[in-house]
Amino acid sequence: MVTTLRWIIGIVAVAPALFWAALTFYEGKWWVENLVSYPSLFFATYIILVVVLATMRQWAYTLVSFVFACAFWLLSPVSVQKLTEDCANPISIGQFNLLYENKNINQALSYLHNASLDLIVLQEVSPEFGERLTSLDDIYPYQYGGQEGVGYPSGQMILSRTELRNMSVFFTSDHQAIIRGIWRPNKQQSFVLITAHPPSPRTSQLWQRRNHLIEEIEALTIQYPSDEVLIVGDFNLSATSLRFARLFPSFQTAPVASWPNWVNRFKTPAQFMIAIDHLWLKSTEAGRRICSRKSDVYPNGSDHRLVVTNIGY
Repeated sequence: MVTTLRWIIGIVAVAPALFWAALTFYEGKWWVENLVSYPSLFFATYIILVVVLATMRQWAYTLVSFVFACAFWLLSPVSVQKLTEDCANPISIGQFNLLYENKNINQALSYLHNASLDLIVLQEVSPEFGERLTSLDDIYPYQYGGQEGVGYPSGQMILSRTELRNMSVFFTSDHQAIIRGIWRPNKQQSFVLITAHPPSPRTSQLWQRRNHLIEEIEALTIQYPSDEVLIVGDFNLSATSLRFARLFPSFQTAPVASWPNWVNRFKTPAQFMIAIDHLWLKSTEAGRRICSRKSDVYPNGSDHRLVVTNIGY
C-alpha cells in the first residue's frame, strides 16, 4: 500500500511537466497552444504541489516539484532584456496597445509627448484617440493612420519623428490589414516597416485568422526581400510557443512580458504575463542590432504594457 501511494505521488509530481511537454509539440488546436503559452500556470501548479508534498513529508518529490517550479519560472518572460552594454547611435521604437476602453488616454498622450521616441506603433486606436494623437504632430510630424481613405487599419496608427514614405495597406484574403512602407530613421538609412495586429486567438476561427495573417507577413518578406526590415505589432502570439520560435529565422528578436497588465488593480509580476507585443529586426547591410527591450507599467489604462526597443550598433 505504501509503495503504491508513493508511485501515485510520483506520477502526480511529474504529470504537469509531462503534460506541458507533450502539448508543446501539438499545435493542431487553438486551446492547446493557448494553454502551453502560459508557463506561469504550471509554475503555480508546482508551487501548490511543493506545499502539499512538504506537508505530507514527501521530501524527494517535494524537491522534484521544486525543480520543475524553477524550470517553469525560468520559461516565463521578463520585463527587460538587455542584450548589449554598448549601443552606439541608438534609435528608439515604442509600441503600445492603447485599448479601446482606455480611461487614461491623457496619461498615454503625456508619456508619448515626453518620451520623444523615434517611432511609435499603436494598436486599438479609435477615431477619437486618433484625433487626439494628431496633436503630437509637433514632436511626431510624420503620421500614418487617420487620413481620409486610410482610416485606422485594424486599429493601427504610426507616429514618427522622421520620414515615413510609400506607406500603404495590404489586405489579406480575409480582409485583415498589414501596413507596409519605408521608415527613415536618418538620411543615411531606411527600413522596410511592416506592422500588423492579428486577432486574439480566443476561438478556433480567430486562432486561424491570426495564423493566416502571420503567414501573409512571412510571404511578404519572401516576395519582397530587403536587407533592412522592421516588423512590429501586437501579434497575440506567446513567445514560448513553437510557432513563435519558427518565425522569421533570419531576424533578431527579444521578447518581453507585456500582457495581461492589470495595473489598475495590482502590479502584475512579469513572470505571470506572456510576451505577445513583438519586434523583429533584420539589418544585414547596416549591421544594426537590438540593444534592449523593456516593458513598462506606465502609462496605465491598458491591459498591455508599453514596450520600448533600442536599436543601435
